[in-house]
Amino acid sequence: MRDRQLWRCPACGRPFANVNQRHSCVAATVEQHLAGKGELAAELYRRFAEAVAACGPVVVAPAKTRIGFQVRMIFSAVSVRRDRLDAHVVLARRFEHPRFTRIESISPRNHVHHFRIHHPDEVDAEVEAWLRESYAVGEQKHLG
Repeated sequence: MRDRQLWRCPACGRPFANVNQRHSCVAATVEQHLAGKGELAAELYRRFAEAVAACGPVVVAPAKTRIGFQVRMIFSAVSVRRDRLDAHVVLARRFEHPRFTRIESISPRNHVHHFRIHHPDEVDAEVEAWLRESYAVGEQKHLG
């Protein structure tokens, strides 16, 4: 499965691990998400994006309401607010932690863990570890 070529939406060109994956098909940019949000929002996004990039090659996939980070599948995403990032990581396990505001189990091996970042220092070793684990889910290593 993880060796299968990605399917590209014929309308927007975005790559997906699943053929005919449902999505908004709306073109957006990182700049549009940051516009008018201020320097704190831009700094939070930069710090988070740097931590994501440290995991390995990644596709930045801005959509209508969020900026996704993708290998084969989206493994993490952020919604940019003026005073924070609403972020999530997809883990192959359900992991209870006080920093998570919500956990959605979308399948037995895909659990979306939501959290907020209010200060650049909150993108710490703990978040970096979650991103590395989530990156492996994005590569679909948990399926092999």
